[in-house]
Amino acid sequence: MTLTQAFDLFILDQRLRGNTDKTIKGYQGFIRLFVEYLAAHGVELLASLELQHVQQYQLHLDTRKCENKLQPLTRRTVRTYMKHIRIFLVFCYAEGYLTEPLHLKMKIPRAEKPFIEILTDEEAERLLNACGTHALGRRDYAIVSLMLDCGLRLSEVAGITIRGITEIYVKVTGKGRKERIVPIGTKVREALNAYMQVRPHSQYKQLFLSVHETPLTTSGIVQMLKRLKHRTEIWRLHAHFLRHTFATNFLLHDLGDIYELSRILGHADIKTTEGYLQVASYYKLLTNRTRQTYLDKKATSPPSCV
Repeated sequence: MTLTQAFDLFILDQRLRGNTDKTIKGYQGFIRLFVEYLAAHGVELLASLELQHVQQYQLHLDTRKCENKLQPLTRRTVRTYMKHIRIFLVFCYAEGYLTEPLHLKMKIPRAEKPFIEILTDEEAERLLNACGTHALGRRDYAIVSLMLDCGLRLSEVAGITIRGITEIYVKVTGKGRKERIVPIGTKVREALNAYMQVRPHSQYKQLFLSVHETPLTTSGIVQMLKRLKHRTEIWRLHAHFLRHTFATNFLLHDLGDIYELSRILGHADIKTTEGYLQVASYYKLLTNRTRQTYLDKKATSPPSCV
């Protein structure tokens, strides 16, 4: 069996499992590059695949440049590549296409853990005010409010239907097509009601519509956030930034415990949510800092210029 044939069978298996198109597209992109690399280096049969080939590909990724950029791939990106390849190798071994469990011998690289930044209260207010009060502005205000106050993902916002809204929650579809309900506050409810007053009558069930009165896509929301970025000059603004802001403030202001937050965010593993505990503790340290530092307590002053 060739690697290409095994790859096609793997993708078929993913479709039969009912995985989303986004998930399958991810597998196709990451694993196809692996198969093409092996073919270029004379490895076309699955039986010829050895651990050293996998390791050589990982070293190749370490020096590969990002598309349209000069810098190499980040460790986090390389880790994502290799995790997808490991899943592919697990499938090949489980199906009997590989006789050796190469996936057990792989060493997935550690990824960087950058500090999670959030919006300040002033920036959040500036962002909301930049949306405007016209029809599209009301739509944008409702979207930003949902992301800031509920921590919704891009795809979840785009997928909200009119019937999925109630006075106390919105129903969203998260990763793996898992539905969940997310509580909403008074401000979000008011923002949604204001948008509904100007929303065009449409045959579509999706709540948010584009200027063409078709369902607003995730790309459309990204473009909207880019416009707001330039209006507000909050240059680090991006969709997940708002999700981080929500999660950190949820813990920072004691709006619930870590388990409630995990359910609201739709995390499959509580460990993912626990990362926000450390982030919240750092921001709490900064906002509640009232005591003097070591140098503040010293009587000496900086030397004056002569």
